[in-house]
Amino acid sequence: RGLGDVYKRQEYIMPRVDEDIKGGNELLDIIDESLDKVNCKERHICAGNHDEWLDRFVEEHPYLDYRFEKVCRFKERGYKYHPPGKYLKIGKLYFYHGHHFGGQYHAANHLRKLGANIMYGHHHDIQVYSDKSAKGPISAYSIGCLKDMSPEVYGFIGGRTINWKHAFAVVTYHGHNSFVIIVEINNGKAIVDGKLIEG
Repeated sequence: RGLGDVYKRQEYIMPRVDEDIKGGNELLDIIDESLDKVNCKERHICAGNHDEWLDRFVEEHPYLDYRFEKVCRFKERGYKYHPPGKYLKIGKLYFYHGHHFGGQYHAANHLRKLGANIMYGHHHDIQVYSDKSAKGPISAYSIGCLKDMSPEVYGFIGGRTINWKHAFAVVTYHGHNSFVIIVEINNGKAIVDGKLIEG
């Protein structure tokens, strides 16, 4: 293909990429505003496989500095950035995106292969699996997702049924020990500490 084809492709792609970046930053602004209200000092981002798409796009077009970490301004926002596949450990609980181990029983797979407490979200569903280890009981938590699951958005799966679930986790620490509550969201509603939250 000639240089003209490359420029035409960029004219089509770049506005869509810019729109996605703008939308992502608007969501991060909302999250940051909430974290600022509670005076949150320590912030982390565990990047995932979809976030790598932007970095791969930059590899194909190195003259464009559109790396995920940079366009989301994580350093400026005060986040410690953890690249896709890297583990973050807080206390006795590890966190990452969740794409290393899959299958129908991905929580069990994570636990058996890592041998440590782990929390992730890649598979979009809720699974909890506990097992024993030399250091005591360990658990793996798949905490659902917050993505738009309307048919217009996830039509790419061809109409098959899914087990994806809107949810998030609340992790409370006491020393190095962590206490996990997975909060399900049903029709835009969740209950936290006995209080109804409507989104």
